[in-house]
Amino acid sequence: MAETPDSDLDDVARIRRVLARELETINEYESFARAASHPEVKAFFLHLATEEKEHVSEAVHMLRMLDANQDARFTSPIAAGHFQQAVADAGTPVAAHSPSPTPPAPNVINGRSPVEPLTALPPQRLMYGLPAPPPAVESHPLTVGSLRRSGGGGGGGNR
Repeated sequence: MAETPDSDLDDVARIRRVLARELETINEYESFARAASHPEVKAFFLHLATEEKEHVSEAVHMLRMLDANQDARFTSPIAAGHFQQAVADAGTPVAAHSPSPTPPAPNVINGRSPVEPLTALPPQRLMYGLPAPPPAVESHPLTVGSLRRSGGGGGGGNR
């Protein structure tokens, strides 16, 4: 299947394409870091992956600004058991080959207490939490070289 030329895409489709590229790039850099034999090279690739994660956050922010329907998906919580129910609705037994888990202790949901954060990230940085803050003023909104306009730092200029 041929890929749609960038010139035929709307802004939302371009942002989604950037998001996909950024996610692929994170995987690539983290893979390079795992394979690196020198600590400085590993640190370099992990640094690049961290920058790409910031780009993902910015792309998600832009996507949420431009597509209200998509934003609604980020703001609506996913109920406990959602994925298991989807599998059960498809007729596939949920964990038919594994023993049933022991019931959690009271006030524990999915192995976590209700007050325990899901991640060490601040809540506003979670994709399913509050909206991410706007990109920093000094940051370039898109950093994928092929999307930059001439004079935007894509070739030989200072960064």
